[in-house]
Amino acid sequence: MLGHFIKVDNKTEISLKKNMSPDYHHVDFTNGQFDFSWSATSLFLKDNDSFLYIDGNITQFIETNIQLDLNNQLSSINALYLFYSENFVRHLDGLFLLVFKPKNSDEIFIVNNRYEANRLYYYLTETEFYFSESLKDLLSNFPIPRQPDFGSIRSFLSNGFIISEKTPVAGVSKMLPADYFIIKNSKIFQKSYWSDEIKFNRKPFDHLQNHISRYEHLYQQGLENYLRAKKSRRVGTLLSGGHDTSFVVIQAEKVLKRLKLPKLEAFTVTFPDWNFNEESYAANIAQKFDAAFTAIPFTAKDLDYAIDLIKANEEPVVGSSLPLHILMKKAGVDVDTMLGGDGGDTLWGEYYPVAEYHRLFFRFPLWFRKSIYTLSKLLRKLTDWERFWELEHVAKLFTEKNYHHDFLRKLCTYRHFDQDFQDKLLKTEILSHPYSNSHTEIKYSNKNFSDTLIESKLFNGFYTYQSFHTGKSARYFGMDLYLPTINKGVIDFINQLPADWINGGNFFQRLTNNKKINRKFHKAALSQYLKKSEIYNRSFDIPWTKILQPRKDFLWQLLDKLKARNWYNNNYLDQLFQEFLKQNLSATELLELKNHGYRIFTLMSLEIWCELFLDGKIFEEKLDTHLEDFLK
Repeated sequence: MLGHFIKVDNKTEISLKKNMSPDYHHVDFTNGQFDFSWSATSLFLKDNDSFLYIDGNITQFIETNIQLDLNNQLSSINALYLFYSENFVRHLDGLFLLVFKPKNSDEIFIVNNRYEANRLYYYLTETEFYFSESLKDLLSNFPIPRQPDFGSIRSFLSNGFIISEKTPVAGVSKMLPADYFIIKNSKIFQKSYWSDEIKFNRKPFDHLQNHISRYEHLYQQGLENYLRAKKSRRVGTLLSGGHDTSFVVIQAEKVLKRLKLPKLEAFTVTFPDWNFNEESYAANIAQKFDAAFTAIPFTAKDLDYAIDLIKANEEPVVGSSLPLHILMKKAGVDVDTMLGGDGGDTLWGEYYPVAEYHRLFFRFPLWFRKSIYTLSKLLRKLTDWERFWELEHVAKLFTEKNYHHDFLRKLCTYRHFDQDFQDKLLKTEILSHPYSNSHTEIKYSNKNFSDTLIESKLFNGFYTYQSFHTGKSARYFGMDLYLPTINKGVIDFINQLPADWINGGNFFQRLTNNKKINRKFHKAALSQYLKKSEIYNRSFDIPWTKILQPRKDFLWQLLDKLKARNWYNNNYLDQLFQEFLKQNLSATELLELKNHGYRIFTLMSLEIWCELFLDGKIFEEKLDTHLEDFLK
């Protein structure tokens, strides 16, 4: 979908009818002031002066007593608008982007759903507003300079994702969850309803079994609503055998049987000859709950798919993005809907050791907190244990007087380039650009710090990260991604549970990230179906050291390209790459802080993106090639 809005007193030579492919439709209003086109595969409804464009699916109308019909969406949304005015946007649930002109109104709404940050890119100035579902299409159809946004680039280097709505292209942003635009009287109003979206009301409950039944009902109901609205024919799922993906398989099996759909297709990425391979755990769950199982090995030769990954995502991405992209390519042959357990970590308080550290030490004076940091550094040097690397990282955050400021970004630097790293890595002129900040950044305080950490991670660190790249890759291969945990009913339910049912244990267990005490309620739900030994708990992490080190020729070529980019200090680049090539994997622990694997992949991802979108290779036809050829 492509569109633009130009103020009345500004002439434009742009017409979206020009060079439009035959399978696209087009409409304009007020003599081209508002003008957009869309694929014939998307839904467009019109009735007199009212219209509705939908990319995706509205699954239900929520928190309203008005009689509405999902099969008559234009009429229903007009009724919502008549009753709630612009607040109608809060009562739509699903995975969608819509453009809506109400009946008898001069307003036009562009509305994003509450769960995704990958539906629409836009370029907004005082006089013009360009928008598209594709960054490539936005840049190729509108007069937007392809200049780097160094604040966003620094954010990506810091975290492996951009924490705000900004992109690495200066002036181009993406709609975040709960964002919407109103176009009225030659003006554009940018708004968000997120501030009222997440509520924590933790309270005791009786009858554990009844509560578990309620949890499962909400989970299944959200999944069933989505599959019905989507009219899914063949459903697949990401499966690691861990807490969240196992729960997806258990609940999806029941829903698919009710809907009389084929049995679930389960996919897992495997890492041959690595101690943390998850294949046996995933295969056990698939067999136990009658899912077809496919294991997809990921090795050093698959690094070449990184070009296709960045082409699909249109932004630099890190984390588990590349293995999942290859998985999506395989799944997309037969599957039209993909499920996943993503988001469970966030809602079940994955950073509970950080919250516990805050609870224990926030009342102490600054000198004392600095002393704890000094002690953690000593423990890390004496033992070289990864847990003490983590402790040092967290303790450092609280050595600042105003540690609440920019807290999530600083917390999420542990695998990438924190400020100390960036001071060495980047040239002074790049460092002069401040990190990009979100227009809806969750503010921290000492009150309810633990819950704030959950909401902040969800909005600023999940929707812009794991959900972003997994959803983009799925759509690239012709599928839609639905995450059953990321559903308003399930989110509200979890946010009402008492804190000791989120993560239990004593302070020492919480502080040391003891996996035996986390997700207490969720484990109780899983224990109805699985033995204790089958309730497996580990984050999905990638052995980038193992994947990257065998590609030495490529690494030296990448180093040369980074130097030619002229953003980095060359001496430190040499040091970083030389250190990386000497580092080893551990047989007993995941080395995410002390090893440079994620950092090298971060630089690689960013350089590929620069070659594609700043240097213009994305507009070339042939991109299916080896990395060594691509970087020539």
